[in-house]
Amino acid sequence: MSSNASGGISEFLNELGESESLAALREAHSQQSPFVFKIDEFPTPQKVSIANFLDKRAILDAETSKIQLPENREISFKFNIGTEVYFVKTALKSHLNRYYFDMSSKVIQLKRRKEPRFMIPKKWNQTASIVNLQIKGTSFKCLVHDISLSGIRFEMLEGVCSYKRDDIIHIKFQIYKRGEVSTSAIVRFVLVRPNANPLLGIEFAQISDVNSQRVADIIEDIRIYHATTK
Repeated sequence: MSSNASGGISEFLNELGESESLAALREAHSQQSPFVFKIDEFPTPQKVSIANFLDKRAILDAETSKIQLPENREISFKFNIGTEVYFVKTALKSHLNRYYFDMSSKVIQLKRRKEPRFMIPKKWNQTASIVNLQIKGTSFKCLVHDISLSGIRFEMLEGVCSYKRDDIIHIKFQIYKRGEVSTSAIVRFVLVRPNANPLLGIEFAQISDVNSQRVADIIEDIRIYHATTK
């Protein structure tokens, strides 16, 4: 379920594919994100975390073993990666006195948008990069997935993704027939995928009026494209 253009704040649930689900679980583990759930047996929400992965199982922390949890009953866990919200619906199982759930469990992402994002048509020419400020004259080639008035989503096509949430970076991109946008930006979301390129959710920072207008022009081009190709 998705939307290319809608006003105000919009929310929808996006079921991730297998590789993205695994990437989200691994990233949650690396960030030690708590998995929050609520069941009838407990009056208040409970928190658990992933201790490690073994034999396609997400093993929960040892402290969880001290709690009597229902097995083989579907539970919905909520967890965060940065500011992004996710859910995983799965059944808990136990092995050697440790609770776990299958890593094949589907992960669902809650999308919240203050402004609509617009997918870049695949046939459009584009260039995009993250400028390496530490080594003058170097940059990492990227691909723009979508754009809004406040930010953009990059897929890194080269380089090792060492970026973290809240990092300040400098980006450049040129899409379709519009002029190049060059601006400072803040990394708001990082998703390192096991069998695919990393994705970065990026918010524009201190963007100039000229660059802001170019972004608006790109969005208008996309609107016209969708209106005339349906």
